[in-house]
Amino acid sequence: MDEEELAAFITRDALAWRIWMNGYEHGLAHGHQDERAGMEDLADLVARRQLVLEQCRDHVVAERANTLTMAEVRQSRDRTSIGNYLGGEVPWDKESHE
Repeated sequence: MDEEELAAFITRDALAWRIWMNGYEHGLAHGHQDERAGMEDLADLVARRQLVLEQCRDHVVAERANTLTMAEVRQSRDRTSIGNYLGGEVPWDKESHE
């Protein structure tokens, strides 16, 4: 029995229609329960993460600064290659600052 034949059978037979709708309602209610449970779990997870972030604020700030510095170092390293210096002042050269 393909989908069209099944649909025709269910819509023509009153008992089949009640069984089908009962199953549909049960599935829908179960889905709503799963959704509510999922939202409660999500709220719990968000609260835990918030507490951890508050307790570790100094560490997070230091790590963020470190991460940004490392990103700048990587970018500088990527832009630098052997032999690409074309002359001019070198920022760390003592003689150019005197």
